Amino acid sequence: MNDDNQQNENLPGLDQGKANDESLVKTHARIRREYVEGSPVAFFTAIALILVLTFSFFYIRRYMAGFDDQMYLTDREHIAQFKAYDTGEVVVAGPDGAKLYQQQCVACHQATGLGLAGAFPPLAGSDWVTGGDGNVPIRVLLAGLTGPVSVNGESYNGAMPAFGPVWDDEHIAAVVSYIRQEWDNGASEVTPEQVSEIRSEIGSRGNWTEDEIRAFF
Repeated sequence: MNDDNQQNENLPGLDQGKANDESLVKTHARIRREYVEGSPVAFFTAIALILVLTFSFFYIRRYMAGFDDQMYLTDREHIAQFKAYDTGEVVVAGPDGAKLYQQQCVACHQATGLGLAGAFPPLAGSDWVTGGDGNVPIRVLLAGLTGPVSVNGESYNGAMPAFGPVWDDEHIAAVVSYIRQEWDNGASEVTPEQVSEIRSEIGSRGNWTEDEIRAFF
């Protein structure tokens, strides 16, 4: 009995003068409750559960829900590559002329297509761009242009690099088609076959001059 009393003295909140079996049970229960409420185990368990549920949500959404691929393919070119028609055929899209223009041409010719005075001629409303079947801008893009030129009555003296060595026929056709139709130009598209024919014709020649190009107007 003395041993029991000595152990009971170590129990918090226990009045030794009123100690009995019932008070001991209640004290033990309170001690266990306080330990559980303050335990870090519950906190980390809750965190782990949240992580598992979050991962499960995105995994099911991505791989098991059967959603449209366009939810995950933000690039228009990639969307077109994997977009199937009712026939089941997959359509492979060509290069995006607008994107290529923004990447390579906009610094000189500007987003408005108006160019920079004295240096880079306009593409908007230019007969260099809209004239004929598009063979002039195809030639300029393939081999480049150097020296003074006159466009819409204004003189320019810049340099147009050759894109033929770095762009294939589809890329050249995409950009030429874009500038022939953008800014209310309203000209027809060109095809990769047109580009291929002109590429074979001119070979690896150097930059054009205005006089040389005007022979094709």
